[in-house]
Amino acid sequence: MKKIIFLSALIALVGCDDGREYKKEASGSPYEIVVVAADSVWKGAPGDTLCAILQEDVEMLNQPEPLFDIVHTTPKKFNNILTRHRNIIRMEVDPAVVKTTVDAAYDVDSRPQMILYMRSNNADSLAMYLSMHRTRIQELLNDTEIGRFAARARRFPEQFLADTVKSMFGIDMVIPRGYKLRKSLAPNFMWMSYETPLTSQGIVIYTYPVDTLRQLSVNEIVAQRNAFVAAIPGPSDGSYMTTSSYLPPYIRPIEVNGRTWAEVRGFWDVAGDFMGGPFVSYTTIDKDNGRAIVIDEYVYSPKQSKGRRNFIRQMESIVRNVNF
Repeated sequence: MKKIIFLSALIALVGCDDGREYKKEASGSPYEIVVVAADSVWKGAPGDTLCAILQEDVEMLNQPEPLFDIVHTTPKKFNNILTRHRNIIRMEVDPAVVKTTVDAAYDVDSRPQMILYMRSNNADSLAMYLSMHRTRIQELLNDTEIGRFAARARRFPEQFLADTVKSMFGIDMVIPRGYKLRKSLAPNFMWMSYETPLTSQGIVIYTYPVDTLRQLSVNEIVAQRNAFVAAIPGPSDGSYMTTSSYLPPYIRPIEVNGRTWAEVRGFWDVAGDFMGGPFVSYTTIDKDNGRAIVIDEYVYSPKQSKGRRNFIRQMESIVRNVNF
């Protein structure tokens, strides 16, 4: 089996001012990708395969949204403006290419920027290669964007909230600018959110005692979630947040900064009213203090034109800036 090659680390090169050569700020929106390929490649098997990979639906959103937005151009039309795009994929089929590879380069013409070079000596081989590495390609592109969100939060933090989290929970956490404290219940509950006329993004942090030898189940995590987020009021009297039972949440382990977290994704509702949206929560065991620490994040975006993908991805990046 051929190996997929990526030339640089995902996050270390994002948004750094380390004395390197000056580069213009990258253009384009998060999760937007410019694909540079000849029409014969784009309309053939490689282009079809790449589209299937990049436009797979985002998991656990109210309405279908693709993982990435795609803009196609040909090499002849790849001009100066497009060369500065934040995400570029260059597909090439050339008989002179020795073997099929996918290579990555960073900050070539702008910053932050990632370019993936996909090369092969025939179209079918490239399509098969991309299909074999479908998940890895998705993860690389997604993790790069999440790393950019995390880097921006470090540049523009809400220091008061970070200090409050440190004093209440004993952890270092970067909160993006714009979030406001909504409720704090000593010693183990804190709710903050970022509000706009069209959206709401919330972060809920809470702890509860656990037996450190017992692995937490998704049912227990959801039960604890419901007990704590009930303190978040809905728009009408007596209404409160809860976890939707329409589609059961699912759990998977992830590792961030050397620490294992249980990631749970699902949907939230408001008991007694009509509101809802996606949530993602992260639970880790603090063995020294015999407790579970939970960072629970939700999005409310009723206007479909605004989308939910980027909002929930921004929330996912917050756990990247947590240190014990």
